[in-house]
Amino acid sequence: MKKHALLVGGFALGALALIVATVLWLSGNSLFRKQTLAIIYFQGGVAGLYVGAPVTFRGVPVGQVEDIGIEVEQQSLDARIPVRVRLNPNSVRFGNATGGRAAPPELPALVQRGLRARLVAQSFVTGQKLIDLDFVEDGTPPPAATANAGAYPEIPATRDRFDALFDQVAQLPLRETVMDLRTTLQTLNETLVETRATVTSAREALDGVAKQVNGLAGEGQRTLGAATAAMNELRTTATASLQGVNRLLETSRQTVAAAQPELQASLQSARAAAEAAQVAMKRVNDLADPGAPLRADLDAAVRDLSQAARSLREFSELVEEQPNAVIFGRRRQ
Repeated sequence: MKKHALLVGGFALGALALIVATVLWLSGNSLFRKQTLAIIYFQGGVAGLYVGAPVTFRGVPVGQVEDIGIEVEQQSLDARIPVRVRLNPNSVRFGNATGGRAAPPELPALVQRGLRARLVAQSFVTGQKLIDLDFVEDGTPPPAATANAGAYPEIPATRDRFDALFDQVAQLPLRETVMDLRTTLQTLNETLVETRATVTSAREALDGVAKQVNGLAGEGQRTLGAATAAMNELRTTATASLQGVNRLLETSRQTVAAAQPELQASLQSARAAAEAAQVAMKRVNDLADPGAPLRADLDAAVRDLSQAARSLREFSELVEEQPNAVIFGRRRQ
């Protein structure tokens, strides 16, 4: 019996140790680590945030969401959502200017220096969100002291960078914009219809012009064919004329070759005649020279002939005046 009780007691102790080890493993040894609880108040909705969602610092996990609630102010009915988070300060190591490690400051001191929390989309597919912590300078004042300030330190919540964009989109006159867009599309549709009609008219005009161009092209082709035939005929005629000219040149060459001896003889005769004429001209020049004897004789003969002519002229005048002077001679006055 004692042995059996010992076995049962050992089994119970082993089971208890296993249970404790399992709890420690599931809790991540949180029982032996210093953790900090903090509260974050969100004014808007926290759709997608769930208990157990991670809390990160610039993407590095530093804790998780413990609880999500809602508080409504009785007079104004303003609602805000408190989210309690559990932070692990050991996840962040602090250092000093000398390079050594320093003790982590308290959470309120970090809040005073700009620690803020904001909702970040964890997955666009599932829509889940997480809380991300960072030091920002957005002008958000530190939380004021409240009645439950001693319960948990508060981390101010800052809006996501896309919230301002969503607010601006919400303030846009979407209805008027859609109506203007619809009017613009209708006007554009009418313009497209008019453009289509204009294009159709232009296409018909182009078809007519194309037909005229095709007719002109046919006439041009026929004219080109006639011009080609005329050119071919002219080429044939020119070829025949060129052949005739070539034959005439060949005949002329042969004729000149045959008459070349006679031409040479004629040229020699003409050269001899020219030389004889040159000699005669030289002799004539010698005769015509003023100092030549023949020139003096010719001058004397010309003078004698002049005197004889003058005497005959006087005799003819005498005969004309006195016809009987031939018989009786000239009467003396």
